[in-house]
Amino acid sequence: MGSNSSRIGDLPKNEYLKKLSGTESISENDPFWNQLLSFSFPAPTSSTELKLLEEATISVCRSLAGLWTVFTLGGVGSKAAASPELSSPLANQSLLLLLVLANLTDASDAPNPYRQAIMSFKNTQDSSPFPSSIPHAFQINFNSLYTALCEQQTSDQATLLLYTLLHQNSNIRTYMLARTDMENLVLPILEILYHVEERNSHHVYMALIILLILTEDDGFNRSIHEVILKNITWYSERVLTEISLGSLLILVVIRTIQYNMTRTRDKYLHTNCLAALANMSAQFRSLHQYAAQRIISLFSLLSKKHNKVLEQATQSLRGSLSSNDVPLPDYVITFFSSRLLQAGAELSVERVLEIIKQGIVALPKDRLKKFPELKFKYVEEEQPEEFFIPYVWSLVYNSAVGLYWNPQDIQLFTMDSD
Repeated sequence: MGSNSSRIGDLPKNEYLKKLSGTESISENDPFWNQLLSFSFPAPTSSTELKLLEEATISVCRSLAGLWTVFTLGGVGSKAAASPELSSPLANQSLLLLLVLANLTDASDAPNPYRQAIMSFKNTQDSSPFPSSIPHAFQINFNSLYTALCEQQTSDQATLLLYTLLHQNSNIRTYMLARTDMENLVLPILEILYHVEERNSHHVYMALIILLILTEDDGFNRSIHEVILKNITWYSERVLTEISLGSLLILVVIRTIQYNMTRTRDKYLHTNCLAALANMSAQFRSLHQYAAQRIISLFSLLSKKHNKVLEQATQSLRGSLSSNDVPLPDYVITFFSSRLLQAGAELSVERVLEIIKQGIVALPKDRLKKFPELKFKYVEEEQPEEFFIPYVWSLVYNSAVGLYWNPQDIQLFTMDSD
């Protein structure tokens, strides 16, 4: 096997390749197969050689579409990847293939079977039968999947897979929300948002939407304030020796809002950040002092720029009241101002705080306006394929190992696409 050597330039004239790609049938016992396997050629080691291989075998490839890529799994891609070196190129290829298949559009007479499978697979520990209406069902170990997802969130494709599973598979979503170690999943997502300047916009969108989906669950919003973290080294604005996961989440989301207001001014990003904060607001508990300060600063900034967000910000600050009744801002200011004036001038900080605490108890409830609890749910756009299909293929172009793509032939996305 491999005793006869061929140069890449000789491949178009190779009689065995011509016969392999021809229309004549070849039996499984034909000596042809041994003769074909006796030929070998040097494996390409650069993009230039990979391009020569593509040009030399183009006629064969037209007959055997897609099969030729099996022979090109070297270490050379179309474009140098900016992401860290892949620990498992095969796993990366498999993940990219899965994302491509899952994002195929539905046929006119049948839904995408790969998407159906992703939407319905279950945990190996789940012994309940699959409904007969689900033809493409399988089971997988959710604990192993969860661990892998937690460890791989530095890459776009892993974050996109996490989004896909959380959004489309209710079994996965229920399992993840029931975990007692959610910090292992949430912290990598927060780190993506914290380093927003270094990430492409699509990766940031996916990370933020994952948080929005998680904050739709009240149990998640309560539990994150019970998880205490120590020494968050990647958070550089302030030393955080001890902080709850909930307070850290608030800090990172607010930082993303402020970055967006001064840099990108992306309305979509802004809306989803505020929606995540609003979803969490009813469950704010024992906030870190710095997180509380950042909420007040955000409220002040937004109230000056956008009066329409006052209701959302007020909802976030209602933790000092014992019910869902939120006072009208003007009425509250007048109420407490009059009490402070009655107490006289030159009041100490302690005395002012005491007057405010007494005022909260005496605040007339009949003058309060009851707002509905703010709750936002993520909904995909009407034609999500317009976003996801170019995004997935841009990941294939930038991250696939050993596949050469002619940049001049790419029309699905721009070459400077993130």
